Order: sequence, then C-alpha cells, then structure tokens
Amino acid sequence: MLKRIITYVFAAAAISLQLVSCDDGMTYAERMEQERDIIDAFLADSGFYYVESFPTDSFRDRKEFMLFPDGMYMQVEDFGSGREFRSGDMVTVRFTEVNLSNQLTVSNIAASHPDVFRYQVSGSTKTGIFVSDELGDAFMVSLYSSTAVPSGWLLPLDYVRSGSRVRLIVPHKLGQSDATYYVYPCYYEIDYGIATR
Repeated sequence: MLKRIITYVFAAAAISLQLVSCDDGMTYAERMEQERDIIDAFLADSGFYYVESFPTDSFRDRKEFMLFPDGMYMQVEDFGSGREFRSGDMVTVRFTEVNLSNQLTVSNIAASHPDVFRYQVSGSTKTGIFVSDELGDAFMVSLYSSTAVPSGWLLPLDYVRSGSRVRLIVPHKLGQSDATYYVYPCYYEIDYGIATR
C-alpha cells in the first residue's frame, strides 16, 4: 500500500511540474501543429512507419503501425487468445504511458492490480468508465481525476481479444483529460483483458 501511495505522490508531482511549465502564450492551432511535429519526430526517431489500412493477418514487424483517420497510430503485438470484447465487459488494462512532449512516463505495471473499466457500446458510440474496487480508485483516476477512459484506448477493442497487447500513439483529442486540455500526444503500451466476475 505504501508503494502505491508513493507512486501516486511522485506521479502527481510530475504532472504538477508539467502543468506549471505549460506555455499559455500558444494558440490552439499552434499547439496542434506542435503536436503533429512531436508525433512526426517520435516516428522518425523510433524508426516507426505506418500503413493506412489494417494488415490482413499481422503486422509486418515491430516498426509497423496502422494510422487511423483520426490521427491515432496502433500496432498489435499480440491479438490475444481470449474472446472478443463485448458491451458491458469489465476490461482490465496494464499500461505504460509516455507523454511525448516531455517524456514523462507513468505506469500501472508494478501496481498490485490492473485498472478496470466498464466498456459500453451503443450503436457506433463506444465509452469506457474506470471503476473503483475495494483497493481504491483506478491508477488513471488517481493521476488525472477523471473516470473517463481515453477514447483512443477503446479503438483497439474492435481488433483484438482478451489477452492482447497493443502499442498506440494517441493524439490529444483521443487522450486522457490532461492530454486533451494541454494538447499533447502520448505513446502507450497496453495489455487488455476481461475481468472475471
């Protein structure tokens, strides 16, 4: 429990430093242009490349990503061997998040349990809400004070099954609450599962 509290304190302090250093003199259009530059540099520096249609059976290598029309990039490392995700599922996530504007990294990999969210599908609308359990709030809720699951985290659920692992480059408009507000992209490595009830 103490390890978890210390992790939250360090993460909160790092996020506070990021917020203080935010340049309020930039326009939204300038921030969006800066975000595109950050993503382009990350792709180039990492040697990643992208295709604009989903690979027929698997990704060619660890450098290939699929580009969605909304600007998110995804690579499936493991499609999972469990069942498909359905509306009403309690989805578990172990993740590492890297803020690409300042390289701040947060993760729940070492936490005692994964974050869990309720996945809902209504027509073409998909939502996710983080849930609390007897151990407390989800790590993401503790970090960003929001129960909303980043919409970028929901897109892979159409392509993978329980037990999957994906890598994402998520622009601010599909990201967590701070990324959306301060206009910065994040890189994620996420393991998805289905919680047993």
